[in-house]
Amino acid sequence: MLTNVQIAPEELALIYNLRKMMKNDWHGGAIVLTLSQTGSLFKPRKAYLPQELLGKEGFDALDPFIPILVSKYNPKEFESCIQYYLENNWLQHENAHTEEGKKELLFLSNRNPRQLEQLCAYL
Repeated sequence: MLTNVQIAPEELALIYNLRKMMKNDWHGGAIVLTLSQTGSLFKPRKAYLPQELLGKEGFDALDPFIPILVSKYNPKEFESCIQYYLENNWLQHENAHTEEGKKELLFLSNRNPRQLEQLCAYL
């Protein structure tokens, strides 16, 4: 019989090995990672900063933390992303293939990568 059992994050092999990899005891390399609110069960919906999503212990493990600005898509990047979503059937509305559909996505997302992904996310 299965029961609901909570497992501490440090007991998961993925977390254990990620923390081991992020130890500050090596030279000549870098770790680039991204965070997402997706799957963040115990955090408020409005939490988006690394400190909020990871908690103090998780954020401290990223020392030194250097944020990287992700700018808005330029027109070529936006078109490339839309084509990817169309080719992978993420956009299934009949107007998604039209110029008007692309203009609507451009307006709604304001070329913001995260907003565009949320608008087009595969369900």
